[in-house]
Amino acid sequence: MAAIANITTGEQTKTTTGAITGSLDTSAKSGDYTVKARFKLDSGQKAVVALEDTANVTPFSDAVQVAIFHVVGGQPADGSYHERKNYDIPGTRFGVTNSALRLNVLSISGGTLTAFGWLEQ
Repeated sequence: MAAIANITTGEQTKTTTGAITGSLDTSAKSGDYTVKARFKLDSGQKAVVALEDTANVTPFSDAVQVAIFHVVGGQPADGSYHERKNYDIPGTRFGVTNSALRLNVLSISGGTLTAFGWLEQ
């Protein structure tokens, strides 16, 4: 069974753009991994969420978008699942001092986005 580490601090809600609460320290991680996320959004709404990484002592002042997730509300009703394997996001800085991952809402057309992100390794 894969080890699971949360990126977000549990399930979080957002109604505006900006970072979703929580981040995952990846400075001691290496090898194969899969980043997974589940998003729920009110029907008829749309959002764009970035997976970002950092390797700076001031977290995310050097944020790099390594993946983008497009979310459409109400499809399916229990939320949409997204995943990226390590070979899908080769620029992610794992095993580097101060490295971490987070989710960041880049745009949201309205409603409430519920997000949960984790890493399986």
